[in-house]
Order: sequence, then structure tokens, then C-alpha cells
Amino acid sequence: MLFYHGFSQQKIKDEIKIDGIMTPNEWKGAKIFDLKYEVDPGDNTNAPFKTTAFVLYSETKLYIAFDAKISDITLLRATIKERDTAWDDDWVSIAVDTYDDNRNLIIVGSNAYGSQIDFKFSSGEDNGDAGFDLNYDSSGSINNEGYIVEMAIPFSEFQYKKKDILNWKIGFYREAWLKSKIGISSSKFVKGDNCLSCQFDTYIELKGINPKKRLDFLPFISGNYTGDLEGDKLKFNKPSIKVGLNTRYDLSSSTSLDVTINPDFSQVESDVTKIDVNSQFAINYQEKRPFFNEGKDILSSLGNLVYSRSINNPIFASKIVNQGEKSRIYFLTSYDMDTPYLVPGEDRSYMGKAEESFGNILRYQRIYPNGSNIGLLTTNRFYKGGGMGNLIAGDANIRLNKTYQVNFDFAHSMTEEPNNDWISTDDMVNGKSISLNGEKFSGNKIGIGLNRSTKNWRSELLLDQYSPLFRTDMGFVTNNNFKQISFNQTYVSERDKKVTKYVAQVRSKFKYSYSGKLKQTNIMPLYSMQFKNGFQFTYGYAIIPFEEYKGKEFNNYGLNFINLKYSPSEKINIFSRLLIGTDIAYNIDDPVIGKRSTMTLEFNYQPINKFNIGLMLSTESMKYKVTNEEIYKGHIFRTDSNYQFNRDFSLKLVTEYNDFSESLFIQSLLKWNPNPSTIFYLGGNNDMKNNINSNENWVSNSAQLFFKLQYLFSSKN
Repeated sequence: MLFYHGFSQQKIKDEIKIDGIMTPNEWKGAKIFDLKYEVDPGDNTNAPFKTTAFVLYSETKLYIAFDAKISDITLLRATIKERDTAWDDDWVSIAVDTYDDNRNLIIVGSNAYGSQIDFKFSSGEDNGDAGFDLNYDSSGSINNEGYIVEMAIPFSEFQYKKKDILNWKIGFYREAWLKSKIGISSSKFVKGDNCLSCQFDTYIELKGINPKKRLDFLPFISGNYTGDLEGDKLKFNKPSIKVGLNTRYDLSSSTSLDVTINPDFSQVESDVTKIDVNSQFAINYQEKRPFFNEGKDILSSLGNLVYSRSINNPIFASKIVNQGEKSRIYFLTSYDMDTPYLVPGEDRSYMGKAEESFGNILRYQRIYPNGSNIGLLTTNRFYKGGGMGNLIAGDANIRLNKTYQVNFDFAHSMTEEPNNDWISTDDMVNGKSISLNGEKFSGNKIGIGLNRSTKNWRSELLLDQYSPLFRTDMGFVTNNNFKQISFNQTYVSERDKKVTKYVAQVRSKFKYSYSGKLKQTNIMPLYSMQFKNGFQFTYGYAIIPFEEYKGKEFNNYGLNFINLKYSPSEKINIFSRLLIGTDIAYNIDDPVIGKRSTMTLEFNYQPINKFNIGLMLSTESMKYKVTNEEIYKGHIFRTDSNYQFNRDFSLKLVTEYNDFSESLFIQSLLKWNPNPSTIFYLGGNNDMKNNINSNENWVSNSAQLFFKLQYLFSSKN
């Protein structure tokens, strides 16, 4: 049964002060919603403490307040954080589905200090997109019984079909801590149902809302002063200045247009380096650039067919996103000055650096009310001097009922290689050279998936095939020329006892070359437990009876892995992963099975509310089985220190020592980020090398001073 809660009073004026203090006059007449149910780990049991949500609206904004009680104030986890980093705190949120068709669910929330948390769930996703950002106001205050949060969200931040009377599906959710983390909801959840928006059953009626269309101007100026090692000294280049402009205009309440000229898509904050010493294929990184934020959910079901970070350094880009009542459209076009060029292969991938290119992404998706959708995709990229890559694809995600879901996708690529030296290799595939010599060919990809999910059981059957010449110039497909069948069976038991969650799983995979030759068999049993004191333990053993790599066959090897996670308080978070056993040494001239050991240890400590330090150590080594001689060995050690003056202003220091490259990277960064678009950076990088031929052991290989100021001018309300 669906419960409709409509607003009967007149709309309020925009007079509520978002200060984390609820005054009776401000919230008079608000609709009240109680978060009654513990849904994790509890199974719709009574919540251990009271949480109440209050909702009002004006012509231009949605106002939400929370009165979040807690049984013992010493259990409250609250820290001053920058946006989207307070996941381990106590936080409250509203969930909004503006179309009531379960295409996605927008979560907007805050912790007790007003530090913002927002993300978007697409239908069928287990994890939401934390890179999704809305521009809204929030504030919080702590009292003896818990905390208060107030939020004001402009309606112009949502996409919806404009009507005189709107009925939006909403829900309220809180994560809190007793001895371990718990989830509290305003609606009952059906465990095993992977449609999150289907779980909420409350609606609000909005009459006569009339926000102004967004017209945002986002000019920026950035500067760099860089130096490189020449001889035994750094030689600095002339300072460089870059200016550009991003604009966004709402063509309607459901359609937005973004245009950027000479954008600065460089990522200032450094990614954590991933160890790839024994990786056959190129490694991708998460998209963090704001321009690609809006509309990512329309592309989320396509996997690696689209990879926005393949747009590296454009001089121009534009994007139209339409969220229609029954369908949605995404169209992006860009002219890139430094294009990455990726060629997938059977046993490895090949990466080169192209020059200028013109690229397009066009996506259409038809939406159905139960969370199902079907879609079409076309992408193309044209390279300066010749060469192009086109892709046509279709996909369907059909939610048959709460238990069963079927997925299907098909893609066809058409490639005309550039005639260039971006990739140098003599390798061949299917009679074609990997090196770029102007050859023309086509390829295809097919995927079929069947999912069954109940309260205790999860089953997944996947069939994939990639032809030998399938490529994605606007995507990140690294492996082709194979057919694969995989099956995963999982048992989950959740309860309110000392061990709150058990997970037992078996993963299996059978991989063949496209011509039918067996490439790999793999089976992995896995067992996991979560305890009430916050401790988590996972053990698995990957058994590989057979694998063929570069014409050589390997039999009967395997890896143990152990994951440990513990968070005894808001001050301490510990994570550890250990892999130990036998594995193939892929990246040596004569691959062999060796003894492999990998360890990751992360320790995060917050001695005071505003200061946090994170330590990470990753090690990787492999030895020959018979002689015990090292094949490779190395480690990466990283520290991240952050002082948060307030939720908008911070000072960071990053150091990362890479033993594999014998390099030391140091970055200091002063950051002001009052909303998702406005940002000021001032910092410097120093990349040092261990130089045994120098009088000093460490010398600067390169150095950089930089700044960036980007400010949002907006006409929206």
C-alpha cells in the first residue's frame, strides 16, 4: 500500500534560517515523518532511538529538518568533514525519486556538523554514485540528546516533469552507531530487493512550485610554474596562465545544457597509486571531474563501453541531459587535445598517447515504472590526421519482479586505425597488427545476465563474449578475444546478535578464447562475518585449475586472501588485506608460476575533531617457486594529513614513496570549496627520484607550484 502525504497549508516564504537550530515558528505546519525501522542489520525491527524528519517547501526550495536522538551521546560519531567524506559518521538524509519510476534515487544528507553527503542510486545498483553533487545548504548542531540538522534544497537542482501539482516519492534514512553501524529508515525494506527506490512508500504533494531556471557561469583562472631536472638542477619554465568558462543553462525543468570552453580538467588532488607491476591490462581510475557529474546515471549500466576519463584535455566540450517522463537522453561532444589511445588484447592491453581528436557520446534510454529500462548508445571519435572509431550498442535491464532480473547488451565497433607510431609492438591478433597502420576492421560484444535475489540467497549467471577486433575509442575495454561464463552463488544471514552478518559465497568462471580454446577455469569460495563491535573478517581462496597465457599452460595454483576491517571509534579506522599463495608472473619474458605475497594496510587516526591522518602501506612481491629468487618486490607508502578549519576550508599534505620507481611524491594543498562548483586551490608538488649518482641521495625530478580559482555565478533560486 502506498501512503500519500500531501501539503494542505500554503507554501511558506523563504524565511527559514539554515543554522541547525529549529525554532517553533520556522517549522510550524511542517509534515512530520518518523524513522521507525531498523533495516540494517535489523529486519524492520523497532529503531533503537527516535529520529524525526520535518518537511516544508516554498516556491523555490524544499526544506528538511531532522531531530536525531541517540540513547547515549558518547556513541555519537560526528566530525567536521569536507563534502562526501563523512560516511563513517552518524548522518541523516532524504531520498527523492522525482519521476516515481525507480530510474534513480537521489540521496541528500548531512552529518551532525552540517557536512554534506549526497549520492545517486540507479536502478539495480548496489553502490550509489558518490561523485554526484547537488548545490544545497545544510547546518547541524549537537545537543545532550543527539543532534539537529536543517537543509534547504533548491528545486532547480532536481530534474523533473513540470506540472501544477507534483507527487514525488520520498523516504528518510539514517546511519548511526551503537557498537557497530546500523541503518534506520522511514519505510520497511525487503532484504534481497536490489531496487532501493522501490522500498520507499511515501509521497509528497507539491503545488505550484516555480523555481527559476538555472543559468550558471563558472569562470576560472589557473596557473602553473613547473620545473624539470636538467643535469643536477631544476630548470623552471615560464609561468603559465589558463582561463576558461563553464556554463550551464536549464532549457526546462527536465533538460540541461552544459558548455565549457578551454576547460581545466586537470585533477589537482592526487589519486592513490595502484600497483600494476603484475597487471596484464591498463588500470582505470574513478571519474571525479564536476563537468561529467550530471547524467552519469544514464551511462551507468554500460560498464566500460563509455569512460569519460578518455576525454583528457579538451579545448571545448558540451553536454545535453534530458530526464523525460518516460525516457532520457545524454549527448556529449568534445574536442580533445591529448587523447589516450587504448587497444585491448587477449592477454594484455596496449596504451599510447594520441594527439587531437573529436568525440561524441549519444545515449537514449526508455524507462519503465518497475525499474526496468532499455537503451541505445552510439559513440565515435575522429583523430586528427586520419583514423576513427565508431560504436553502436543496445542494452536492456528487465526487472521481472522483486526476485528476478535479466540484463542484455550488444555492441558493434567499426575501426579505421590511424597511421601513426603511438603504439610500438609486433604483436598480431586475428591477422591484424596491434601497431597502428591504417587497417580497417569491426568487432562485437554480447553480454547476458540473470540475477535472482531473495532475503538470504543471491544468484548471478553472466555470459560475455568479445570478438578479437572489438574496440571502444570512447570507452575502457582492455580485454577482448574471449568468451566467458561466470556463476556466483551467495548466502546471506543477518541478525541482531554478536555476529550481525554472515556471508558465504562461491564464485566460478570459465573463460575461453573467441575460437573456443580454454583460457582459464576459476573457482573461489569466500566467507565473511561482521561483528557487533564493528569488526569485519573475510576469507577466500581462489583456485585456478587451469590457465593459458601467451601460449603457455599453467595448472593448479591459487591464492588465499584475508580482509580485516575494524572501527572501534570515530577516531580509529583500520583496514588490512593479505593475498598469499601462487600466481602467474605475467610481465616477465618467460611467465612462470611463482610464490606471490601482497599486503595492504590502512590506518586512519583522528586525534581531534578537525585533524585527520591516514597511513597506507601496500607491498607486492613474487619469487620463483624452486630457487626462491625474487622476480619482483616493492612497496608504496603513503600518508594523507588533513586539517579541516571548517567544512569548506582545509589544508592537506600528501606524501607517497614508491619503491618500484624509487620516487617520492610530496603535495601540499590549501583548499576552499564552499559548494560543488566554487573552488580555490593553492599548492605545490615535488616529485623526487633516488639518484645514486648524485652527491645527494634524493633529487627533485620535477616540481610544480599551482593555483586555481573557479567561482560560481548563478541566477537560480
